[in-house]
Amino acid sequence: MTSIEGDDIHNKIISEILNLCTDGCTEQNIMEQTRLSHDQLKRIMAEMIDRELLHYIEARRIYITTDHGYIFLKKAE
Repeated sequence: MTSIEGDDIHNKIISEILNLCTDGCTEQNIMEQTRLSHDQLKRIMAEMIDRELLHYIEARRIYITTDHGYIFLKKAE
């Protein structure tokens, strides 16, 4: 797999997670829907939070897509 293919797959996973989280989503639900391992999910979620694509609402224990996340999705179309 080339670097470009790897980036494309990575961006597709990010898009899938952002779409799942538009109304809020638990970590367990994201893992079930994406079929990522817990370690894989933790790494990608940390990246997405750092990039401000996702926000974690601790009181509800859910992730939700941010405005930056919606912009990412729009560009990925």
